[in-house]
Amino acid sequence: MQRDVVIRWIHQISALIARLLRRDPGVSIQFAQDQLDDAKRMLLGGLDPVLDRLEPGPAADFLVDPHRIYGYAQLVALESALERVRGRAESASRLGRRAVALARKAIDRSEPAPAEWIAWTDAAERDLGASAE
Repeated sequence: MQRDVVIRWIHQISALIARLLRRDPGVSIQFAQDQLDDAKRMLLGGLDPVLDRLEPGPAADFLVDPHRIYGYAQLVALESALERVRGRAESASRLGRRAVALARKAIDRSEPAPAEWIAWTDAAERDLGASAE
């Protein structure tokens, strides 16, 4: 149940951020940030300040469940997109790399790894390479 709610929130936040990137009226960075913060609290139970200080490997060890690790990776990627909208390219790139590393940890711990996880992670990694050029 909780996992389904978080997945729905991730999709909603993704759509909000896409609207921000298109500069659609009626969507604010603060509203998207609030939604992201709510999703993180729901997924992590308030552990995000601790997890944010850990490297991806120990953070994944702490979360244990591959689905939870992958959900966290997606939320970090959305946070990266918000940083990009704010014009903070260096922070956005750092968070993007973190999201990919977390997603790879989730894939490594899932037998078998869902194909959509692999596709998302590969695409995120390609996007990071393209933005570094």
